[in-house]
Parts: sequence; structure tokens; C-alpha cells
Amino acid sequence: MIATILHSSSSFSAVRYNELKVQHGQAELVAMKNFGAIEKRPDLASIQDKRDFLVDYSARNNRIKKAQFHAAISCKGREYSREELEKIGWEYLRRMGYGEDGQPVLMYYHHDTGNNHLHIVTSRVAPSGRKISDSNEKMRSLKAIESIMKVDRKQQNSEMLKLAKSYHFETVSQFMAIFETSGYEAYKQDGDICIKRGGEVQGRIAVKDVENLCRKNGDEEKKRICQLRAILKKYRDQSCSREELEAVLKKKFGISIKFLGKEFSPYGYMLVDNATKTVFKGSDILGVKELLQFQSREEKLRKADFFIEDKLREQPNITTFELNHDLQRYYGCYISHGSIVIGTERTELADYLVQRIKFNDKVDWVQGFSPVDEAQVRLLSKLFNVPEDNLHIAPDTNVNSQNVIYRIQEVIENSPAKDVFDDLHAEGIWTYHFEGRFYGIDTAKRTVVNMEAAGLKTDKLRQGRDADVMTSEKKHHVTSGKMPRVTNEIGSGDHVTQDARTNYGEVDDERAMIRRS
Repeated sequence: MIATILHSSSSFSAVRYNELKVQHGQAELVAMKNFGAIEKRPDLASIQDKRDFLVDYSARNNRIKKAQFHAAISCKGREYSREELEKIGWEYLRRMGYGEDGQPVLMYYHHDTGNNHLHIVTSRVAPSGRKISDSNEKMRSLKAIESIMKVDRKQQNSEMLKLAKSYHFETVSQFMAIFETSGYEAYKQDGDICIKRGGEVQGRIAVKDVENLCRKNGDEEKKRICQLRAILKKYRDQSCSREELEAVLKKKFGISIKFLGKEFSPYGYMLVDNATKTVFKGSDILGVKELLQFQSREEKLRKADFFIEDKLREQPNITTFELNHDLQRYYGCYISHGSIVIGTERTELADYLVQRIKFNDKVDWVQGFSPVDEAQVRLLSKLFNVPEDNLHIAPDTNVNSQNVIYRIQEVIENSPAKDVFDDLHAEGIWTYHFEGRFYGIDTAKRTVVNMEAAGLKTDKLRQGRDADVMTSEKKHHVTSGKMPRVTNEIGSGDHVTQDARTNYGEVDDERAMIRRS
């Protein structure tokens, strides 16, 4: 079990990160505590509602500029269930000082990786307004998890030392690298190797005892070196950075790398091959300069262009967001405004690719309204100029629909007929009359509501509509000033104002989503 404390933020960007995971089906909100009125209906609370609540709550101590506390608790594989992780999460918060009554907490269970994990978001401000201590936070976090999991540190260290001795290594430094790639510190002192973790020395072993365990590489090790050379070259070319290369090697092959020298200009490295329990001198496999010689930007941009074409052939409906996930992973670039961007450089995509991707983004955005029947499919098709064949009926799982229904009902009940359309528009709801029914559309929440099916009274809408369009059934899109005063009668050749489209492509890539956090 591992607890990782992630970066702080003044705007509680972690809420958006986790909520987007929920929207994409990769996570679920499992706990929402001490969030006032919005806690009673968490399904109706927007991302901004939750962020605003945490920002307002944290304002009770204006000396704390970055009040977000964001931690992830991860287990190995599926070792622990959602319920078990949640229980561990509450105990972890208590031990870290976040367990007071009134402390607002969000917990998200993620299942988008090979390891079940829990994300926790709260404020570094206590209910009393004092700052919750972050002194020695990482060490306290480690001890908290060890205590919760009843880890016997002495036994764990003893097993680690026994494991390290079972590895094949040629030098004392390579022996130390086994510990250093496993979350320990290792250094020589007074003829011993000190093994340190969590700020405390966990054990010692005499240097001369380790020297007696060193042995030269044999035929098996030399054969493995050839295999490792091929692996390093392959995944170096697929990686965009040293960090990404290290992550993929560890996940796929159990290979850890210990670089030597300065962080940004190492003179060498050691490779710990946990699969074969062998430590290698890096230069015997691949020189450090060659290992870190990632593809030039020009090469990556050229390959990214072909990659996009291949992806569109394989997945004709792929979106910018989906493309950027792979482009960022393999080439360190992303699509933005019709160009491939890497660092400060950009190259324009062929126009036919731009138009194809934009169309896919538009279809994906419109499908996000989750039409529940064929009539709504036809409405959205005409309203946003998307062929019906590209849309489909979706399960009625739109968490915003009930909230939009309440807002429409409140406006209808409290507005006179002559003002009802203006008042709905002021609430961000566009009203359309289509195939004899009234529909309310909230483009911000991507929600469409069949008013009659939702049990809403439409008498005022019909009165207001008749008054404004002078009972003309053929009249389309009557406006007063800059805003539509009445419903649009959707039919062939209908015109929809640009305002009604509300930037379906605004979230055009993963970077943009991050920037808006």
C-alpha cells in the first residue's frame, strides 16, 4: 500500500481532474462529506460548485495560498476493494490531521489502471480556521500507512536485505542501487552501508560482506544484456522523456534505472533487472547519451502526422482528446487549433485531417447531450447540423437533467407568459418547439429536456409563443435585440444562432483541459 501526496493548488484543480475521470467512466465519487447543502444532492452539484465550496471554506484562513490537499492511496493490483480503500482513506486522514468534525472531504475511487487506488481531496485549513500542519508531511504519510496496514518495519527491512543479497551484482554500488530503486536511501559510513527510509536508518551491512557477494557476469547475464539493449532502444523511441521511459520500463518489465551524477546531465546509470534479479552497469547495455537520445522534434512531428492518419483509418470516429492521449504518450506532442504542437514549435495538419477531427469532436460533443429517444436525436441533428446517422440513443444517465428540469420548472412557475422565454434564456436554457413538443436545452451542461415528458406545464410557453410569433406556425427564429425571445421552430432549413452552439469544440485537447483547471 502506497500513499502519495500530490501537488497543492489555490483553485482546487484536483476536483476537476477527478470529476473528469468520473465523467469518462474511469472513477466514481465514493464520499462527499461536510459540503453543506450540495452534499444532500451530490449528483446535482457541478464541478464548479464543489471547487467553489472548497475555495470559500478555505478563505477562513487567507494566509494559506495553496489550500488544496490531494493524496492518492494505491494498492497492488486488485488487492483491496473500493470499500476497503475508503476505510483506509478515512483512517489515513485522521492520522494526517484531517479528521476533525466539519472537515470537507471528497473521495474518488479510480479503476483506470492495473492498481486500484483512491484519490482524496480536502483543504489544508481546519474547521477552526487554523492551518493543518504539513511538517514532515511525506514521512508522516509513510508512517501513517505503515501503521494502518500494520507493517512490521523490522521484518520488512529484513526481507528487503535478504532479497538484495539474492541479486546478481558486480560491485558494491550496484548492490546499493537495489535499495535506491526500491524507495530506500543507501550510503557508506564507517565501513558500513546504511539503509535509510522514512528519515530513519533501518539497518546496516558491512561493506566487506557485500564485496564477498559480488561476482562477474556469466553467459546468462551477457545474453540478458542483448535483450535489455533491444528493450531500451524500442521504448526510448516510444517515450518522450526520461520519466516516461523509466515508468514504462518498470511497469512492463520490472526494470528500474538508477542514474548517476547530476539530475539533468547524468554521467552514467545502473539498471536493476528485477525480473532476473540482476544489476547491470548501464554502459554494458547502452551508453547513457544514447539511452537519453530521444527523437528530435522534427522526427516526432513527422511521425505524429502519419500516426494520426493511421488512427483515423483504424478508428474513424476518434476525437482530439483521444488522439492527444496517445500523441502525448508516444511523441510528446498534441493537437491544438489545426496544428501539431511540441514545445514551442507547431506544424499545420493537412486540412482534410483537421476537418475530419473537428467533425468527430463536434459529433462527440453533441452526443454528450445523451438523447434518450429518436425525437431528441432528430432535434440535436437539426439544431447542430450533425447527420442523424452519427448520433445514437444513449442510456438515461445524464446527472444534470434533474437539475435542469428544476430550473425550467422554477422559471415557468414564476414568470409571466410574455417573459418566460427571456427568463429561461437568462438561466442559460434555450427553448425549442420541435415536432409539436417543447424542449429545453442547456448547452453548458449538455442536457436536453422534453418538457412534456418531464411533467412540466407548457401553457405559458404556448401563450408566449403565440403572442410573439403572431400564431404563425411557419415563422422561424424570431429575435428581439441580440437574444432569441421565443422558441425556434426546428425544421428543414432552420437557422440556429452561433450563441446557441456554445463552442462545442472549446475543450479541444487534454492540455486545454489542464489549463482551465
